[in-house]
Amino acid sequence: MVLLCLSGSIIYWLPFLSEIYFVPMQDAFGFSKTQLGILLSTYGLVSLVFYFPGGWLADRIAPRILISTALLITSIGGFVFSTFPSFEICVLLHGVWGLATGCIFWSALIKATRTWASRRRQGRAFGILEGGRNFTDMVIATVLISIFAIRGSNDAALSEQIVFCALAALVLGVLTWFIMDHDSVPPDDNWELSSAVSLEGFKVVFKLPIVWLTSAIIFAAYSGYWGVVYVTPYATEVFELGSVLGGAIGTGKLWIAALVAVVAGLIADKIGSAKAVFGAFIIMTLGFLVFAIVPASPSLVPLLLVNVAVISSAVYGLRGIYFALLEQGGVPVAVTGTATGVISVIGYTPDIFLPTLGGMILDGSPGTRGYQYFFLLVTALSFIGLIAAFIVYRRLQCSPGAGQRSA
Repeated sequence: MVLLCLSGSIIYWLPFLSEIYFVPMQDAFGFSKTQLGILLSTYGLVSLVFYFPGGWLADRIAPRILISTALLITSIGGFVFSTFPSFEICVLLHGVWGLATGCIFWSALIKATRTWASRRRQGRAFGILEGGRNFTDMVIATVLISIFAIRGSNDAALSEQIVFCALAALVLGVLTWFIMDHDSVPPDDNWELSSAVSLEGFKVVFKLPIVWLTSAIIFAAYSGYWGVVYVTPYATEVFELGSVLGGAIGTGKLWIAALVAVVAGLIADKIGSAKAVFGAFIIMTLGFLVFAIVPASPSLVPLLLVNVAVISSAVYGLRGIYFALLEQGGVPVAVTGTATGVISVIGYTPDIFLPTLGGMILDGSPGTRGYQYFFLLVTALSFIGLIAAFIVYRRLQCSPGAGQRSA
């Protein structure tokens, strides 16, 4: 689980570096906001295309092999990225990272986590995974933003940050290969794991309503994640906090996320994943609505900080528990990879359109107004998740056998 948490953090640092260094990356690479959005959308599009075959792959190949391979591929791309290559090369690199994480890594990570814990502790398992990932993000972000400031907050300092991330991915890839078990076995349940899921597995997945509802939930939650990503440039440009303080806001979100995901997992095990997801969506939707309608200015920094904490708690809480719905909804373990692939194709669609659309909105309406338009869009997408979460909650409440494993 330690390897899963570390790997699940490090592998995403390179494609999502703009979450902390949005403005410095603009300066170093000479890209517009729209171009930065295109890079992230390229990553999202490639990931989306390969989530489905990645789920099929995860039901056939041991997680150790897939996870270590993805880390090594990501690392190699990072060393190239540190040289500040052309826009075309950066697009290619983000495509390669999308292949590594979407096809090779993600479903393997989810399946390894689900089989690591018993069926009664799924919320806790995914909460620990997300909390561990967030804790790693928090430590790395805190160290990197401090070094970035000490080193002058310039282009050379940014290149050093990228090299560090690439080295970390390389080391983790090697450690995963030699330390992680060849396969994961549940500790106290006789779960039947299939190494060769047939066409029947796809049929089972497609017929499960929870798969499609979970897809909608993750779609909305991940839209909220992108809303949180844009809080850093929002704080930097609208609240005039500067690059270092803006980056500190982004780092502060990770401090919250490290605790919230684990707490959300414990709550989900106690009250049910569906109820916990529904509650988190209420908080997230209202939080983004505040950013969308309240005028922003440097005098309202306290409101910024409070609302960032509220939204981050909801977003990262959701990330820590929404895959626990697979267990409560009765998805068979043998098709976990396939179900994850199907869900991810829909759920992570915001990776494709939100970065580019966000960049276009901000370039087209500079300043406060552009960010308000963007946060209003995220509010509407969050509301979709709120409806889907309510449907799941009602279905499971009305079903006496809800949460029991399917035969």
